[in-house]
Amino acid sequence: MTRLGTPALLGWLLAGALVRFAALPLAGSVDVNTWKLWTFAGATDATGYYGIGGAPPERRVLKWRDQQGTTEYPPLSLYELAVVGRIYARIDPLYADSTTLTVLVKMPALIAEIGLIAFLLTAGRRWLGDRAAEMAALAIWLNPAMILNGAALGYLDIQMAALATIAVAAALHGRAGVAGALLAAAVLTKPQAIFAAPFVLIAAARQPAPVSRLLRCSSAGLVTSLLILAPIALRGAWPNMIQAVRRLNAHDMLSGEATNVWWIVTWLLRVVDEPDVGWWSALTRPARILSITRFSELGYPNARLIGTTIVIAAVVWAAVRAWRARSDAVVVFAAAWAVFAYATFQVQVHENHLLLAVPLAAIAASLDRRLTGVMVGISAIAALNMYLFQGISGGWQPIPVRTAAFVDTSVIVAGVGIVVFVLATRRLVQVSVR
Repeated sequence: MTRLGTPALLGWLLAGALVRFAALPLAGSVDVNTWKLWTFAGATDATGYYGIGGAPPERRVLKWRDQQGTTEYPPLSLYELAVVGRIYARIDPLYADSTTLTVLVKMPALIAEIGLIAFLLTAGRRWLGDRAAEMAALAIWLNPAMILNGAALGYLDIQMAALATIAVAAALHGRAGVAGALLAAAVLTKPQAIFAAPFVLIAAARQPAPVSRLLRCSSAGLVTSLLILAPIALRGAWPNMIQAVRRLNAHDMLSGEATNVWWIVTWLLRVVDEPDVGWWSALTRPARILSITRFSELGYPNARLIGTTIVIAAVVWAAVRAWRARSDAVVVFAAAWAVFAYATFQVQVHENHLLLAVPLAAIAASLDRRLTGVMVGISAIAALNMYLFQGISGGWQPIPVRTAAFVDTSVIVAGVGIVVFVLATRRLVQVSVR
């Protein structure tokens, strides 16, 4: 396959950069205000986010201006925000809310994206080939889901996704230690990176001397984890961190506005459970989050158990496919598919949680053109999910609005997402056949 010309490649990279620079000053999603609170706390105490000691462990309440709250995120994402906080405190000692603070909060995601693109256009050329590396880089850099998630809405997913994606690629090309270190860093940034873990291990084990490589991968992951967690433990905040991170699984919602199976269930149950508003109104009004508690009160089985069972079975199935595959494309796409399965069937999933599948699917599609269609589908679902609930940014409401269709547009997108998942599953089977 022929390469893009250098002028064309640089032109597309510049176009993506201009879009990002235009989006950085936008207010972002509602979560950006929380990240600002965390930057303020981290500016003076980067290891005290969770609280220090106590019996039972203290759960620290963070305060800034008229905001207060706690954190449940792993420490590496918090360290990054603490660095942002220290930088901004030098710019504005009064720590007022400002566009500058908004831009700084979004900078870790932008740096991570640039790092991923730089990797693809350097080491990626040797590992994937020039054409595939360039196509993957552009598919990621120009991807609406990536732009929305990072530069526009200011989520923290890209930092995790970049690390996990490079980890899979590194493991496939004999860099087991690098892969293990990056995977550990990804998981300690956001937990969704755990879905890349089986495929990093499989990729490492497919190389010569698999036992040695797996030991190198796991050892590097352990050392990296210890380095990241040591400041928390030495501060005496280990039990506080464990208490906080455990609360990630305590969110009481079938779907946190993720357009997945549980969002359709949410919509259907609200139609059936609230007929007093009239059937037409029940069918056409925007769907709202339904708690798992309410789902159980209505007599339905344990939603967490159902979702977790399906996702575990899906990941195991994808891992078997990846292990038996002949091509690297299948291993990378199986990882993307596992993330898609999680986003489709697990409870408590939010609108931004499909993001990790996007760069993985882009690399897989660059290696096997048969995967291009499902890569586009995954990217579209990820972008639409964020757009329907957050718009382009705070103050920039989505157009068309969710009530534009007969049924809530988000429910329609959820149905389309299931169709895309079925097509992605079919394609995974096709490309993994020996």
